[in-house]
Amino acid sequence: MTACGISTILLLLGLVMTGCGRREKIETFSSPTNGVFFTVETYDGGPGPLGSDTTKVYAHFERHGKSTTVPVLVGDNLTISKIIWNTSYDDTICLNSGFTDTFHNEVTLILGNAPGDSQTIHNYLEEHCP
Repeated sequence: MTACGISTILLLLGLVMTGCGRREKIETFSSPTNGVFFTVETYDGGPGPLGSDTTKVYAHFERHGKSTTVPVLVGDNLTISKIIWNTSYDDTICLNSGFTDTFHNEVTLILGNAPGDSQTIHNYLEEHCP
């Protein structure tokens, strides 16, 4: 194979790889607590039968110019219809479809050592919320 042929193959591989895993959509769900919110991020898995979409749910905490993010839920072809805040630090993630790879029923968001620089959130996963 010539150098030109190898370069063409590498270029095509690079184009295919950069086209995969692009973030398509971000939804934000605010909590009753100031500075605490969730994002639901959907990534396009690309073409083909194995190109399933990946969805990631992150808990965010922002205060005094600092921020931190912790993953809560990761899966393939997930459809999150809503996130219901039962209390200020207790939520239900409504899952309509998909396959869950990772789920954390409790996350602690830490910004520092001072009082009020951390928040613990309890997460519940429910299929087909009303």
